[in-house]
Amino acid sequence: MREAIMRIKNSKARKIRSSYILEVSCAHCKGFIATYQKVGAGGLVKMYNERIIEGAIDFSQSPGAIFCPGCGERIATKYTTKPDRQEAYRLVPSAFNKRRIAPKKGS
Repeated sequence: MREAIMRIKNSKARKIRSSYILEVSCAHCKGFIATYQKVGAGGLVKMYNERIIEGAIDFSQSPGAIFCPGCGERIATKYTTKPDRQEAYRLVPSAFNKRRIAPKKGS
């Protein structure tokens, strides 16, 4: 039986118009990693810190890398984007799965 992972809200998260919600999970153990607001039609290559809604780790502490709390596999590495100098996490392509979450009615 899997143990329940506590979901921590990101205090830096903000709503973005014309975005959709993805649930990111570990590809190895299928454990929850984060809920993320994706903007645009491209693939999920990086996650901006202010678009992470909640996660299995505390993103307000600004960790250097994201590791799966279940199996310890590295999911992403922190870096600063060149054009706009924003803090983001570059995802390891084979280390995660994503699933689009349907919007709640009335939202």
